[in-house]
Amino acid sequence: MGKRSLRWSGGGLLALISIGLHGVLLAWPMPESSSEAPESLPESLTEITAPAATVGVLRLPAAVKPVETIAVAPASQSPQAPAPKAPPVVRSAPPVVRSAPPASPPPAPSPSRVEPVEAKPPAPPTDVVDLEPVPPEPLPATLDERLRDLGQYQFNQQAKSLVADEVAFHTAVVPGWLETEGEGLGDSEVPVLGAKLAPLQVTYPLASCLTPAPAEGLVGVIVNAAGQLVKEPVLLDSTGYTVLDEKALELALQRSFGPQASSPLPNPRAHWLPIQVQYDGANCSS
Repeated sequence: MGKRSLRWSGGGLLALISIGLHGVLLAWPMPESSSEAPESLPESLTEITAPAATVGVLRLPAAVKPVETIAVAPASQSPQAPAPKAPPVVRSAPPVVRSAPPASPPPAPSPSRVEPVEAKPPAPPTDVVDLEPVPPEPLPATLDERLRDLGQYQFNQQAKSLVADEVAFHTAVVPGWLETEGEGLGDSEVPVLGAKLAPLQVTYPLASCLTPAPAEGLVGVIVNAAGQLVKEPVLLDSTGYTVLDEKALELALQRSFGPQASSPLPNPRAHWLPIQVQYDGANCSS
């Protein structure tokens, strides 16, 4: 009895498991199977694949552990892998360029509100310094104008009165004068001593007295055989007043000299001219 029960229980359990596996395989959806049950299947199988169908529970003897109920999902509701959905196409709209509206001109002021504005002179630049115009320097006075100016007559302490002392003139003045005039000249160009010529007359144009009175001066000239000045006149003795001496030199420069007397030497002649100032000390006013 005990062995038969064991055989039954072992064989029955295997048979039950086999039936359950077959049912599961039949109920599993095939690749080409449709959701509808085939008409040629027996009613027993259609009942198994019907919605919410369950496999009946077979009660086994007490020694056999009951098999848990296996729920078979209907074929029409078999899980299938969802088809992948194509990603949505996002189409960006082209940017909209919006131009700023043109600025509206400011409103014209009302004629009734326009007030006259006083015109102001432009301010002078700050970097410009307003300087007073500088008057032009006066031109130097001419020699004749200086002769009429009493302030020009200042005694210079240089009068030697050589005209009255001819010995001193020939011994102290003539040698140095001829040596100076002949420096750097050839033998035929060195001046030789000439003669005393007509005096130079210098006019004193004022009525004021001078203290001391002007003395008689001397001017030396170098003249060639044709009567032309070789050099400018030089002052050999002063009148005591510079402005009168300058006037005497001007007169000597303007004087014309005639041809010189024939001489065995072609050298120019050194002449001297006394300076006589037209000064009336008896009628002057002090």
